[in-house]
Amino acid sequence: MFKIPDRVADLFGDDTIRVEFQQALLAAGQVQGHEYLEHGPFSEVARITYRRLKDFDGAALPEEQRELVAGAKALSHRLIISGYAIHEAAKANERAADDWSELLAYARAKCEGSARVADNKGWERCYTYILDQAEAALGSDRPDVDRAAGYAVLRHFASFYNADEGFERRWYIQVPEAS
Repeated sequence: MFKIPDRVADLFGDDTIRVEFQQALLAAGQVQGHEYLEHGPFSEVARITYRRLKDFDGAALPEEQRELVAGAKALSHRLIISGYAIHEAAKANERAADDWSELLAYARAKCEGSARVADNKGWERCYTYILDQAEAALGSDRPDVDRAAGYAVLRHFASFYNADEGFERRWYIQVPEAS
């Protein structure tokens, strides 16, 4: 079993997201262990949220709750995989490259297109939050370790579209899927 590196919490951990996960789990009737969700490590809260929501069918929920659950499910899933991308890049001692703004633009454009697909419930909320945080991590005032992590996350999102026009092979990163 893979462990989510703590870098996920460093870059993406946020009390607002933690509360969003709790509200989604509550809407889905999956809130057992709420104290841990409030105070446990952020990366583990993401993992718990995904495990509890991955097979949940929210069709009977009101629209607002369906959107909340779909967003939390997508976000928690991609946070886990982002952690794997960060870990893989760190193992290979990879750093952020100077082409990060081009990579960001590519990832945003491709993710925006995917958000329009009906089966991608929650995807827009997910990619917007993660790409915004990755972009912030790439700021010139940030430590190299943050910049490398942000770049790895952008590579991960861009790699979904590795067969599309404009994708640069150097951006490809292979990471395991969350279970």
